[in-house]
Amino acid sequence: MKWIRENDMQISQFFVNGDIKGAIAYMRNHEEFKDILPAYVAIFEDQKYRTYEIPDNLNDILRLYQIYFRDAFFCGLPEAKAAEKLLTGLRALLNMPDADEAHLAEQLQSVLELEGYHALFGKTQGYYGPYIWRDTVPTVYRVELPCGTAEYTVNILKGFVFRSWMDYLTFGRYGTGGWASPDGTINCIEQAYDFASERFLVSLLKHEAQHTVDMKRFPEITPAELEYRAKLVELHYSSDLSLLQKLLSEADENKTDDAHAVAAARIKREFADTDQRSLPCVQTQALTLLHAHTKEMEEKYGGQRNE
Repeated sequence: MKWIRENDMQISQFFVNGDIKGAIAYMRNHEEFKDILPAYVAIFEDQKYRTYEIPDNLNDILRLYQIYFRDAFFCGLPEAKAAEKLLTGLRALLNMPDADEAHLAEQLQSVLELEGYHALFGKTQGYYGPYIWRDTVPTVYRVELPCGTAEYTVNILKGFVFRSWMDYLTFGRYGTGGWASPDGTINCIEQAYDFASERFLVSLLKHEAQHTVDMKRFPEITPAELEYRAKLVELHYSSDLSLLQKLLSEADENKTDDAHAVAAARIKREFADTDQRSLPCVQTQALTLLHAHTKEMEEKYGGQRNE
């Protein structure tokens, strides 16, 4: 699906805010979106949901998630009500009327695995949406962080069918590129990266490696604290000044369920007096804040400081 690059920033704000009704109105008022508008109208106004090249029973599962996305991002149903409708539908589909969320996720994963797929269920930035893919290829990378250099296993995930809500809302234009598992393994979605790019080497590898370090050192660390620290690592190593502006644009303290937005809001406050046009100033401030936050984490959670 073709996107108009010069208007990416404007329309991306609708997607970040989960406002598909606003995005469709914006597209209707901008001729350059005439080619992609019908796809949004079909799904969100006409309820003609996508069908994927997977077995029918898996499409039945994904249809419930598509309905949830429409409820939450187009109809304006509060997320809690949309989520309860989704979970009720999944319980009925799986014939598990009394199952809690954890048991539902386990059963969904089993259903996917029987058909030859890997899957991850849960929430991303406050909303449900599964990740479903075919192949996992473990690869070892050596990653430098402020606390030292170490080898990390990176699972390269291939053959994606579904990549949660942001990917769905933007037809693959935006979406999660990877995540760190509790055991320290970094997971990378192959289609999301040029493996020689700073976006992969810094914004994924170093970001997720910092998560791995912090989850081991501070097991009770909050999601917002994790994201704050990993974003500081990105800023310290990145040679791209626009990264800071991207993070600042995501800042929103009111999105309490979105760790990225809360972390970005703290960064926005703490970089307010920094020369944001100077890369050395940004990099130095990021490292200074990371060291200060490590002391804060030690006082809060305990642990050895090795940065």
